[in-house]
Amino acid sequence: MIIHANVLITILSYILAIISAMVVGLVLRIPILPEIPMRYSFTISIIFPTSVLAIGFTAMLFKLGHDGLLVAVIVGVLTAIFAKYFLESLLPKPQTEESS
Repeated sequence: MIIHANVLITILSYILAIISAMVVGLVLRIPILPEIPMRYSFTISIIFPTSVLAIGFTAMLFKLGHDGLLVAVIVGVLTAIFAKYFLESLLPKPQTEESS
């Protein structure tokens, strides 16, 4: 099986986008894991949704024709900033019975 060079660069770009999102998220003091119990937590964390958004935005830009390692780093940085400051206002937490 032959692995082409662009496949390796794409995989490396995804990994680099995740790493850069995590590093910037740690600098911005985003929690690593959501609150416990995790399945009922809507806390923004580095693992979810920051890393997942970094992969998704990187994949969208690659599909549009903008590929490369620098694009992956920029997407990771912008995703962490987006998750820290803008995601909560864009997608607010659902109201629970206790908060009503």
